[in-house]
Amino acid sequence: MQAKPRRKALTVVVALTVVALVALPVSRRLLWHWESNPVLRGRLVAERQGCYDCHRPFGSGEIPNPGSRWGSVPQFGVGNSMMYAESCEEIGEFIRLGAPRAWLDEPKSVSRLESQRLRMPAYGDLLSEDALADVTAFACAVEGVGAPGGEAAAAGRALARKHGCLGCHGVEGSGGLPNPGSLGGFIPGFTGRNFADLVADESEFQEWVSTGTSSRLEENPLLRYFWSRQTISMPAYGETLTDEEVSQLWAWVASRARDSS
Repeated sequence: MQAKPRRKALTVVVALTVVALVALPVSRRLLWHWESNPVLRGRLVAERQGCYDCHRPFGSGEIPNPGSRWGSVPQFGVGNSMMYAESCEEIGEFIRLGAPRAWLDEPKSVSRLESQRLRMPAYGDLLSEDALADVTAFACAVEGVGAPGGEAAAAGRALARKHGCLGCHGVEGSGGLPNPGSLGGFIPGFTGRNFADLVADESEFQEWVSTGTSSRLEENPLLRYFWSRQTISMPAYGETLTDEEVSQLWAWVASRARDSS
């Protein structure tokens, strides 16, 4: 007598799964739209504009630039920006004008810029105002300039870098890095609208970090289907991080979510 209800329930689950798979392309576009944030958009613009051709990412070495102030093109992500700019506003001037206004108003600085072999392009006439703002947000995030949050958030940011969290969750948790087989096709970050669906509160965040999953979301058969097939899965840090460190990570994540809202 119980076989028919079970078969009916199984049929419903299978039908819902088929419908979900058919609607997957639309769902992925929607999830990507929800993931969008200034740092993620800025990273994509930077990639399209060839910024990494000169500003090599961390660990790949700097490109020599004879005639420049320090003899090379600064890398992304190693804190070099403090030698060139004091604020996000000045970083924005680099992107828009090719150099800070203060440099362009000083003859010696202009002479040095003209003598160096590689010159930072001025993107003010090449990109829209929105794109310029996004690239500036990305560059500031990469360098940690103007980062939100207090001491706990700063400690969490350092922990995230130490344990490789940014390698998957993107610069400052901006998300959007590829993850074949996952529902959205990417690894979610902490600054888009998807985060609120995946992490309800600090307690669930602690569960994610400690166990690598969420018991609440594991009850969803569709999510279980994709989680079992995605290439990259969330590691469990329960034996690696202390409760205090997880709280510091939450302070950083929460500051990123507030800053992008």
